[in-house]
Amino acid sequence: MSSRSSIGRFLAAAVAMALTVTISACAGNAAPAKSADGTTSFTLVLPWYADPEGGGFFAARSEGLYQNKKLDVILQPGGPQVSATQLVASGRAQVGFSDAAGIIQARQQGILIVAIGALYQDNPVGMMVHADTGITSFAGMAGKTWAVQTGQLGPDWVKKSTGIDFGTQVYNGSIANFLTNDGLVQQGWPTNEAYEAEKSGVKVNFVPFSAAGFNPYNDVLFTSESYLAGHRQELTDFLAASLQGWSDYMGNVDVAKTANDAILKANDQLTEQSAWYAWDKQRQYVVAGDGAKQLGAMNEQRWATFADQLKQLGQPVPDDVRTLFDTSLLPTIPAPATLPAAPAGSY
Repeated sequence: MSSRSSIGRFLAAAVAMALTVTISACAGNAAPAKSADGTTSFTLVLPWYADPEGGGFFAARSEGLYQNKKLDVILQPGGPQVSATQLVASGRAQVGFSDAAGIIQARQQGILIVAIGALYQDNPVGMMVHADTGITSFAGMAGKTWAVQTGQLGPDWVKKSTGIDFGTQVYNGSIANFLTNDGLVQQGWPTNEAYEAEKSGVKVNFVPFSAAGFNPYNDVLFTSESYLAGHRQELTDFLAASLQGWSDYMGNVDVAKTANDAILKANDQLTEQSAWYAWDKQRQYVVAGDGAKQLGAMNEQRWATFADQLKQLGQPVPDDVRTLFDTSLLPTIPAPATLPAAPAGSY
């Protein structure tokens, strides 16, 4: 399975964006088509290929929640060759996904996107080791070689905040070396790389970068400033339907099954077992912290903390973090009261 990196996708598209940003500033406010009955066509660029990371949107569509809001939502797959930033800035999509760093980087390039919600309240990205090493913390990973993606700042923060040292090698999307080398520390997601390892017979211990206090928002929904200014009602309706879909997807196994069936139909590279594994493991990161009371929540302090960490790491930071996000359209939809277990034998 290919690894994901919104920073990498942003950098890959930076040259193209530099050429189109002037046009994009005007195009982002283009009104999506409306049908005769008043239904608005609305494109969401998913965070990755069709998979449970976008499951709540598939649930909202299958439950008719978008239809109830007179939205015809197109769920466009993301992936390593797709720049949601470019699609949204140019008006070819209305909402896309990034992470907190991607929002900051885009705006520093003059691409005026704005965050309108954050799915992952606890950032799931981190490092994993073979479970039989007994390592359960970053301290235990000191002195080893870490396989990390280019541009990933989590390891830099771990070094700075804990004082440990380690070597690095570039993670190119394959965990083959990790599977045969129990001395290697592997970057990944608990829903993806961890599953691939365990499917291959290697049990892992996973430690997210948030364990070292590096916890920027991830799977951040964003739109363009111009679209936000001119289409607040469409965005309000989209968020209300989407986050209700997420609540239902996480808290109702029957809804999840229907949504997962639609995901599997859209992505024949995914298996039913991996879909249920990801569904189960990702939920704790969505409902953590402020997500318990309001799915998609964001606050100024979290953005400010991340900006301060970037500054400490020698990265450029925004003058005012309040320009990065707008929570005024978020509905107050809490996480499900209980998170049911995955169906017996599903993974």
